[in-house]
Amino acid sequence: MPQPLDNLARDLRAAVLVSDHEKATRLTGEYAEALRRHWMPLSNEERAASPIPNQSIELLTWVREMTLLQRALASEHLAFVEKAQRRLTARAQYLQAAALGTRR
Repeated sequence: MPQPLDNLARDLRAAVLVSDHEKATRLTGEYAEALRRHWMPLSNEERAASPIPNQSIELLTWVREMTLLQRALASEHLAFVEKAQRRLTARAQYLQAAALGTRR
């Protein structure tokens, strides 16, 4: 893969890994544009021999799968926090009711 595409692919993977969605979105557009600029001047023979289509599909598939995985993990974490918050609220209400009951 040409160096500019390699650099963009590396930066895109890094942005996805740290969940920098804005940067990943921007880099995806930049990658697509760099890919277009590289691909358009190639002859049919060069295109047929090029590994770039497979590499770009692999990259974008990885980006999609990693994003879905991160979204699922975030959803699980949110559910855990919400459950913990409900338990803390219930406990606080119980303790408050118990304290009011002893002051009679």
